Parts: sequence; structure tokens; C-alpha cells
Amino acid sequence: MPEKRDSLADALKYAQSGTMLIAPMLALGAVGLWLDRRFGTKPWLLLAGLIVGMIGGFVNFLRLVLPTGGGRPGSGGGTG
Repeated sequence: MPEKRDSLADALKYAQSGTMLIAPMLALGAVGLWLDRRFGTKPWLLLAGLIVGMIGGFVNFLRLVLPTGGGRPGSGGGTG
């Protein structure tokens, strides 16, 4: 039974990764679009929001997917 829980946790983790890629891009793109309409700067703030959202989403994705090795023995993070 614990094996099923581990595989389910892994599946949910990777399903969440798709949302973590798209959500910041949509949110910051929407803010950029709103600011473009408000200040009449089409399409520059929209593009800036999308680019910043892509970078943020990609960083979140990498943090979720890549192993961190935080505090594990032999992970190379210590000084001694």
C-alpha cells in the first residue's frame, strides 16, 4: 500500500508542474494586458508580463522537478 501512495504522490507532483508553468504566465500576462490598456503601451507590457511569467514558471518547475539534496548526507552541500 505505501508503494501506491508514493506513486500517487509522484503523479500529483508532476501533474502540478503543468499548472506551475502556465499559471504565472497567465496571471502576469493578464496584468500586462490591463496595464497596456490603461497606459496605451500595447503590446509591450503584455510581452513583459508574459516573459516574466515564463521565467517564473520555469523556475518553479525546476524547483519542483529537480532533486535538491537539501540536508542529505553526501549531497555535497556541507563544508566538512
